Amino acid sequence: MKSSVFGRSIQLITMASKLAQKEIGRSVQKGISGDEDGSSLVKTRVDQARVLADNLSQLKGAAMKAGQLLSLDSSDFLPPEVIEILSKLQDSAEPVSFGKLHSVLKEDIPEELLSQIEDLDPKAFAAASIGQVHRARYKGQNIVLKIQYPGVADSIDSDLRILKKVAQGFLTVSGRHMALDALFEEMKVVLRNEADYEYERECMTKFGELVKNHPEYVVPTPIPELSSKRVLAMTYVEGESFTKWVNSNPSREQRDFVGRKILDLYCHEYFDWGVVQTDPNYANFKIQSNPTKVVLLDFGATIFYEDNFVDRYRKLLKTFATFDRNAILQASLDFGLIDDRESDETKANFAEFLKSSVEPFFPHLQPFKFRDEDFAKRAQEVGKEFTSSLRYSPPPEKIVFLHRKLGGIFNMLRKLDCELNLTPYWQKMVGQEFKIERPQAQPS
Repeated sequence: MKSSVFGRSIQLITMASKLAQKEIGRSVQKGISGDEDGSSLVKTRVDQARVLADNLSQLKGAAMKAGQLLSLDSSDFLPPEVIEILSKLQDSAEPVSFGKLHSVLKEDIPEELLSQIEDLDPKAFAAASIGQVHRARYKGQNIVLKIQYPGVADSIDSDLRILKKVAQGFLTVSGRHMALDALFEEMKVVLRNEADYEYERECMTKFGELVKNHPEYVVPTPIPELSSKRVLAMTYVEGESFTKWVNSNPSREQRDFVGRKILDLYCHEYFDWGVVQTDPNYANFKIQSNPTKVVLLDFGATIFYEDNFVDRYRKLLKTFATFDRNAILQASLDFGLIDDRESDETKANFAEFLKSSVEPFFPHLQPFKFRDEDFAKRAQEVGKEFTSSLRYSPPPEKIVFLHRKLGGIFNMLRKLDCELNLTPYWQKMVGQEFKIERPQAQPS
């Protein structure tokens, strides 16, 4: 990986140039033929996705994190071939040699403490966009050391500045006029937190305290004396990776139990504690058996929400369930979910999009089957209609990471093939039962 800001900037600019060339090539071909078939557009998007994935996985850091966000948040309107390529950014990244990380350990941890670390495995146990994890032993216990890639923290601002220009350029080409300043500012805050392992250690400690009365969750214990802004030491917690556990063919009861615990956790995080770990990457969860427990990992993307913001969100959800189009649009405008300059068609698509979002809570659909192909197809079509018609509304910066977590949870429950009664969860979220009270038809 490139650690210098200059080197990273050059690679990002080169990547942007390659993406633009492919877009221009598609536009020229369309101009010559006078039309564009679906296969041509898909091929262009696939080629662009390969350029993105190849470059961002090499760069790691903020650039790779942005690609992960894109792969998680774009599944409703990008072709599945593109999502398949970008989704590789969600998996463990290619590790870097331990030699490049050893200097970080030596600079951040006193020699007298480093000398007490035994059996430090130079082979990475796991690798991600910000750093990688190595197993070791310390004072007779198994531990892991999460070590940050050199230069990652220093490159966040420059990476996002260039990526913002890339995104703005593609919006302009597509005829969209979305202000991305607030969104990228929030991304900067979250990514700076993820690159600050002291912040993550504090959040890990906080979560450990919060789940004390919930024995079905397990959180590693940080080791402060071996930790710094770039090194995070913690106890090693046994468990199978989420993906491996699902592929081991657990019973329906086990899958539904894990699904409920994941959904319970989100409700606790947002509606009870106001503290949400917003990264839904599968690698951040492990499963223990006998008894079944959910191991929680990686707390760098934790966001704290104030009570009044959560209360406003509850009221917004209540409005969605009324199916009153005018009330929904007004509440969404007030909350900043959609720009008033959007066309009537886009606003109508938005109302349908929100309706599909709350459909899993319909009383007559309980228990809701997360593998329901009909629902998935309808939701994808509605989402595509809405997102393709947007011209002025960027992703809402105040809740983009919250909704990223929600989308990730839905994908996890879908992978688990859960069948859950969601009625108690709606009651938890909004404080009342879900009652479908369809209003009179709205004038078009």
